[in-house]
Amino acid sequence: MNLMSNQSSNEFPLDWLRQTSPYINTHRGKTFVIWLSGASLNHDNFLHLVHDLTLLSHLGVRLILVHGMRPQIDSELAKEGIAPEFIERKASNQPETGQNSVRITEPAILPALRSALGKVRCQFESAFSKGLPNTPMSGAQVTLCSGNFVVARPYGVRAGIDYGHTGEVRKIRANTINKLLDLGLVVLLSPVGYSPTGELFNLHSEDVATQAAIKLGAEKLIFLHDKAKDITDGLTREISAKSPISQQTLPIELDPLKFVIGNSLNACRHGVKRCHIVSSQQDGALLKELFTRDGSGLLIDSGNYDTIRLATTRDVTGIKALIQPLIDEGILRDRSLQDLEREIHCFFIAEREGSVIGCASLTQFGLQAELGCLAVDPDFRASGKASEIVQHLIKEAKHRQCHTLFALTTRSGDWFQEQGFTPDHLDQLPPEHSFTSSNLNRGSKLFTLTLN
Repeated sequence: MNLMSNQSSNEFPLDWLRQTSPYINTHRGKTFVIWLSGASLNHDNFLHLVHDLTLLSHLGVRLILVHGMRPQIDSELAKEGIAPEFIERKASNQPETGQNSVRITEPAILPALRSALGKVRCQFESAFSKGLPNTPMSGAQVTLCSGNFVVARPYGVRAGIDYGHTGEVRKIRANTINKLLDLGLVVLLSPVGYSPTGELFNLHSEDVATQAAIKLGAEKLIFLHDKAKDITDGLTREISAKSPISQQTLPIELDPLKFVIGNSLNACRHGVKRCHIVSSQQDGALLKELFTRDGSGLLIDSGNYDTIRLATTRDVTGIKALIQPLIDEGILRDRSLQDLEREIHCFFIAEREGSVIGCASLTQFGLQAELGCLAVDPDFRASGKASEIVQHLIKEAKHRQCHTLFALTTRSGDWFQEQGFTPDHLDQLPPEHSFTSSNLNRGSKLFTLTLN
C-alpha cells in the first residue's frame, strides 16, 4: 500500500498518520484470525499481503493465519492422474452456495494432501523470512509457528456417501495458541486436523478459521477473499448478525461470498465482535479496512459495532470537532472547550473504532431530564445514528427514574416529533433550568417526551 500517495516525496503523511492513530491504539493487543484462500497464495498480491501482515504483527496485533489449499491439492492430484471429487454441503444455518462443497478424501488422496500441505507451509515460512527488502517494513521479521493445534473428527458417512479422511473441527487448542501469541509469534493453522489416535483429516479451511475465532474469543475474523474485489463498488457495506439473512435476501453482488458470509454470521452469533470480507487481490485493501473509518470491504458485525458510552475528558476534543460546524450554523449554542470539560459528566458519545461519530448530553433536573447538544457526524446522519443515541438516552433517563425528557431546538422540531416528542410551552421547563437570553434570542422551542 503506497502510504505516500497524494503526497510529495519529501512530505510526511501527517494527515494519514493522525487518522490511523486511533485504530493503531484500538487494535494493539487484540486477536485477529485472518483467512487466506489457496488461490490467494498464487496471486501476485501475496507478498504485499505478507508485508501488511508483518506490519500488523509489529503494531501489536495477535495474529492467527488460516490458509486454504484446495487448488494446491488439486494440482498434486493432477500429477497422479486422480480426479478430485466433491459433494455439495448444505447447512441449515448458512446460506447455500455452489462453492460450499466437501472433498471426498479417500486414502489414495492423502499423499497429495500431505505434499500440498508441506509446500504451502514452506511458502508461508519463506515469505515471512525474507526481511521484506525495499519495503516500508524492511528488516522486520516475524516468526511463524504451526503444529497440531486442531483436533478433528471424521465427517463420516452421510446419505450413503463415505467421506473417508474428510473431517470436521472438534477442538481448537486455544490455551496453547494463546501462549504462543503471548510470546509474539504468529500462529499458522492449516486445513487439517488430527484425531486423538493420530489419524489425519482434511478440513474446510473456512470452518477452521471460524472455530478458531470463536474458541479464542477473537476481536476480528477476516476473510481475504479473491471474489471480494468488487465489493467496494457495491451498495452493501455492512450486515448485522441480528438481522435475518438468507440466500434470497442477500444482494446479488454478494452471491460469490455466501459461504464466508455464513461463516461470518456464525462467528458473530458466537461472540466474535466483527468479521470482515476483504479483497485478497487489491494491494492495501486489508490496511484500508483496518485503519480507515470507511474501510474497503464488507463488514459483518455482531449488532454492537458502534459503542454508546459515557464521555470522559479524553473525548472533549472529539466532541468539540463534531459540534463546531453546527455551532457555526447556529443550530447548537456555543460551547467552549472549557464548557465541555465542565459538563463532560453529562455527555454520552457514539464511538466507532476510537472516533467520536455522535454525541448528546443528558442533564437531570429532579424528575425531568434535558437531552441537549445532539450531533452526528455527517457521514452517519442517514444511518439512524441520531435515533439510536436518543433511544439510549431515553433508557438512561428511565433508569434514573425521570418522568419527562425534554429538548430545546431551533430547527429539528419535526425530527423530534418523529421520535415521539410533542411541542410544549416554555413555562413547562423546570424552575432550576437556566433558560438564558441566548436561547430566547435563538428562538428555541420546547419538545417533551413522557417516560413510562
